[in-house]
Amino acid sequence: MSLPSIPSELPTINLCLRGKVLVRVDINVPINREQGVILDEYRIEAHSSTIKYLVNSGASVVVIAHQGRPGDPEFTSLEPHSRVLSKYLGFDVKFIDDVMGPRAREEIMNLGPGEVLMLDNLRFVSEEVIEGEPQKLANTYLVSRLRPLFNYFILDAFATAHRSQPSIVGFPYVMPSCMGLVMEREVKALGKVLTSDSSKVLIAGGAKVPETVKAIKALLRKGLVDKVLVGGVVAELFLGIENNNEKLVSASKATQEVINEAREVLSQWRDSLVLPVDVVQSDGSCVEPARASMPIYDIGPATIDLFNKYISHTDIAIMTGPMGLVENEKFAIGTREVMRGMVENAEFTVIGGGHTIMSARKFGFFGKISHVSTGGRAFIQFLADPYLPGIKALEESRRRFWV
Repeated sequence: MSLPSIPSELPTINLCLRGKVLVRVDINVPINREQGVILDEYRIEAHSSTIKYLVNSGASVVVIAHQGRPGDPEFTSLEPHSRVLSKYLGFDVKFIDDVMGPRAREEIMNLGPGEVLMLDNLRFVSEEVIEGEPQKLANTYLVSRLRPLFNYFILDAFATAHRSQPSIVGFPYVMPSCMGLVMEREVKALGKVLTSDSSKVLIAGGAKVPETVKAIKALLRKGLVDKVLVGGVVAELFLGIENNNEKLVSASKATQEVINEAREVLSQWRDSLVLPVDVVQSDGSCVEPARASMPIYDIGPATIDLFNKYISHTDIAIMTGPMGLVENEKFAIGTREVMRGMVENAEFTVIGGGHTIMSARKFGFFGKISHVSTGGRAFIQFLADPYLPGIKALEESRRRFWV
């Protein structure tokens, strides 16, 4: 097995504890816009540890983040997030409905030691939805207006580290920057998973088909996992290709490029793939995959037993997405039972992605998982290639300002 190169010696938070500190977190969470209610607080709670650490060190902390994207129902202000963060910190977080205008800059300049200010949704600034070369993004208005007000930048947004956007890669190119506690935990835990020579099983489900297929291909090509157990929408694609079922391939909504990549995986590493032997269709019926005539909403009981047989003989189990439509109790059985197999059998377990985390909470397994990743796409992409844009930016900051 050829073990991958893993980012090391990235600047840590202990280097960035003085003066005014700008902290990029990822608190993009499920939210009921009509009621203004946040439906899952896990990411906010996780990032509160970094902010609390900075406050206890006497730093003045300004928090930046995004919620949703333009046009989405969840594209909202961060005011509700500031209230939830206040709850986990135990004191009031100041909030201002501005990002880089005169009011925001004045509030930042007046912020005292041990105080926390949250700016509004970064994606209210059109520059933030741009992806490009870090050096160009370092010259955006967002970076140029905020940079002079701070001593340090802390990147704690692992869940957005796969994006080459101004707030992720721009600041590290122009000022001393560090990992936050969440980012550090993610890199260490996932790095351990990738570099360990213990037996590993990847449970690849969910609906992020392009990223998951790419991760499956990379991990099998590098010999970093022994078996890949495939469920969710990802399974529809592989089953559709293998059974010449165009309905299933179409249901996966995969592009031709992704379909071709999945064909390559099936051709080269079929013995390492474990596909469902029975599936639950949208009408609740359980059939063999070759007989599937409608969308697949879960894996069947024979597949649950098959998957758990492989999990029971592995040291490390990684789940990147649910096995079915977990929002519906009727189609959550596969995810629940496979997750049960993980926590009862594997020595080290890792899960990532919003629906997977939600499922772990719902089924009572959350506290039994070794590492819960805040990332969704970033988690999957890190498994394929640890050098995410945000991590590369921190390495560049280390070269420019710390060495």
